[in-house]
Amino acid sequence: MDTRFTYKHFVNENTFSLLDTIFETTLLFAVLLLIIVIIKKVSIWFCILFASLSVIVTGQLLWFSGIIADELNIGGSSKGFYCFVVMLLIHCAAIWISLVKSSKHEKIPQYSEEI
Repeated sequence: MDTRFTYKHFVNENTFSLLDTIFETTLLFAVLLLIIVIIKKVSIWFCILFASLSVIVTGQLLWFSGIIADELNIGGSSKGFYCFVVMLLIHCAAIWISLVKSSKHEKIPQYSEEI
């Protein structure tokens, strides 16, 4: 009976690597948010909400992967930590770009109502 959730399937070279795909997926969503913010004008509140939820969930995932690696007496994957740091930087850049875009006020031509 071959199951996918065995020790040999989530430990590579004595490091805990089961959650690496989740970290890569959250990094992909961070890049997607950055691309959307660059292309379109996105509400700053949407950007902050998405970024903060993503950082909180990924930070908890990083914390729990460290606990699991410690309980199994193996090393933690550094890929998860680096994905978290890069994702944090990308979200900061997306929020900054969104702030810059929202602070630029386009001048609307005003017409006088002289008759």
